[in-house]
Amino acid sequence: MNAAGERSSGVAPPSRTRFEADLIRQILSGAYADHEKLPSERELSVTSGLSRPVVREVLRGLVERGLIQVIPARGAFVRIPDSMHLAEMMGSVARHQRATPRDLVEAREMVESRSAFGAATRASPADVARLRELVRAFDHGGTTIDRARSDLAFHASIAKLSGNPVLAVMFGAITPMVLDLQLRSLGDPVVLGLGAPLHNDVVEAIAAGDAEAAAAAMSAHVTLALQLYGDDLDVPLDVLAEDRLATVLGEHGRLEDMIEDVLSSTRTS
Repeated sequence: MNAAGERSSGVAPPSRTRFEADLIRQILSGAYADHEKLPSERELSVTSGLSRPVVREVLRGLVERGLIQVIPARGAFVRIPDSMHLAEMMGSVARHQRATPRDLVEAREMVESRSAFGAATRASPADVARLRELVRAFDHGGTTIDRARSDLAFHASIAKLSGNPVLAVMFGAITPMVLDLQLRSLGDPVVLGLGAPLHNDVVEAIAAGDAEAAAAAMSAHVTLALQLYGDDLDVPLDVLAEDRLATVLGEHGRLEDMIEDVLSSTRTS
């Protein structure tokens, strides 16, 4: 029996760390359904052997991690993490750490080159057709936000096509930062002119089933920023995107909604 439900029959003393770890394990393993209500603080206190103030502190920590939501007078409810929740948490950490385009490019090269490699071994003709459609949508995008949407969907789709769910989740978690970088690239005619054709190189390598060429083409595409961003390469991402966000967003709503829409479409496509 566990600390989050029924106390073990062992003699180990109550442990906050064990109680917290067990709650997290149950939430992430699916023992609780999304939006399901957790036992009350009183019940958790009794079954864990911990005081209610300690239980309350543990629940507060789970709120900060995005794993539960506490509704006053109603209780604590499970919030199963999805790509958007992970993206919010990752973005918060990255802002705190002052992540730069250089940092993100290095991470993207590892994740996306491997994703392209995997996609080349798995993509069906229908998958390739979808990627070509996204490239056409990017090339003919009427606004920066239209191009950003197509670009994000293109990269997210390749991560999904890798066949590795960890790579897909990792890309989903960094999408807000990727969007910050895309806004910088889409606003620079030189970067845009050199980077856009590389989409086709990636797609054709995937279509040919040439994993090495697909990985190389994706690496060339993602690392173009290292050659062309100049001083912007080491400016914190949130500072780099700040001015562009207001200009680009206009009347298109929240960028978070756009990201969630893109990630949802790649999950169901």
